[in-house]
Amino acid sequence: MSTAVRALPLTTIQESMWTAYRIAPDSAAYNIVMPLRLRGRVDPAAMEAAVASVGERQELLRSVFTEQDGRPVRVVAEHPLIRLEFRDLDGADEAHLFQAAEEAGARPFRLEAGTFRVVLLRRADDDWALVTSAHHIVSDFTSRWLLVRDVLDAYAAHATGTAPAWRPLTSSYTDHAAEELRYTASDAGLLAAEEWRTAVRGSAPAELPLDRPRPRVRSLRGDTVVRRLAPESADGLGPAANAAGVTPFAYLLAVFQALTHRWSGQDDFLLGVPASARSGRGQRDLIGCFLNTMPVRAEFGPDTTFRSAATQAGERVMRGMFGVRYPCGLAFPDTVLFRAALFLVQMDRMEPPVPNVPPGAALGQSISYAGLDIALIDVPQQEGQLDLLLRIEQTPDGVTAVFSYDTDVLDRASVERLADGYERLLAAAVRDPDTRIADVELAGAADVDALLALGDSGTYDDSFGSFDSPDSFESLDSFESFENAWDHR
Repeated sequence: MSTAVRALPLTTIQESMWTAYRIAPDSAAYNIVMPLRLRGRVDPAAMEAAVASVGERQELLRSVFTEQDGRPVRVVAEHPLIRLEFRDLDGADEAHLFQAAEEAGARPFRLEAGTFRVVLLRRADDDWALVTSAHHIVSDFTSRWLLVRDVLDAYAAHATGTAPAWRPLTSSYTDHAAEELRYTASDAGLLAAEEWRTAVRGSAPAELPLDRPRPRVRSLRGDTVVRRLAPESADGLGPAANAAGVTPFAYLLAVFQALTHRWSGQDDFLLGVPASARSGRGQRDLIGCFLNTMPVRAEFGPDTTFRSAATQAGERVMRGMFGVRYPCGLAFPDTVLFRAALFLVQMDRMEPPVPNVPPGAALGQSISYAGLDIALIDVPQQEGQLDLLLRIEQTPDGVTAVFSYDTDVLDRASVERLADGYERLLAAAVRDPDTRIADVELAGAADVDALLALGDSGTYDDSFGSFDSPDSFESLDSFESFENAWDHR
């Protein structure tokens, strides 16, 4: 039995994750999962030794969470708490393997007992799945790749009787927490917080029209709508962004802001932009939650074009990055700043560079790594954290928009219509950056036919909602990784 050696304070983002956990301890909304299909001979004993080695290397794999004197703390043990879980599915079909991988990743964590999970599933001697899962309180998008990389690198070493050839860790998450405390009390940190407050003063969170009132206690249940962007939109994004003098991310954000403006009727609002607070080479190999979500203000007028919206988005994201080390939750305590967010996933910049799964597929393209052929298995995750979370992901087949949403407040049909609107706006923005956003038609042919049919029949179906009619929905008051895009752009 491991012996606890010290109790440490949490970072600001960890405190918010702990609060979410205490509210809904049986939710998997904050599980960050990376399930891989492994083809080739796997030695379970070597994989078990690899997991133990990673546990020794990474401090948070030796950590649990609890409360002392009414405050949450992180308790660090001397030895790894994580162990390889093995399940033999001998002879199971492929669908059963994928279902078992999804279930392994989606199991809720008990943060008082552990925050990481590594599961090895055997279907046959040359067909396996490796599922790594962690609670967001100890992980972020980059960390899920680091965990997989470290495990596979250690496995390749142990399988040949050698030690893993990792770069030595020169920093720890404890160092990061101490630096956050120092920075937030410094003149530079206080100035960054004040600049953030000034930037958003007078604005309000984007309030997407809801299908149901927001519950007093959220269930943290969700669902996902996935769209492959039209090739002409994906191919034209870079040139359109260049013509506007901004990054592709700023252009994608501006289109999302434009959609929110058209759907909500708000001219001045805030959306979240998850970003990484990792800094320096000392943290490049460190597993941990380095997430900070910036509130980015959007302002629209009757003559706003995609070019002007993208210029504004790019400037405000860049300005926000200067203060990204100051925790948003500390700058705005007890204040709701955003209910919707957008982040960019740049899969080709990660190591190992496992391609993402194309829409509609269960398995991504395979690559060779650590003596095995590995491919990403598609599983739902990060659903229900916000009203709406849009991820833009690269796949070998193009660009995918992933709309994860809170089923407490939104129906799938509403999110499908919102996804339709994003595709139409992006197509218009790529064709001509100088198009006025107010001039783009958001209703598709089917929507127009439905409206005409309603007019002919003299009846009204209140399940239908227009993007441009916020009064047709009820809207009431009540995070992660473009997380890491700035580190890997």
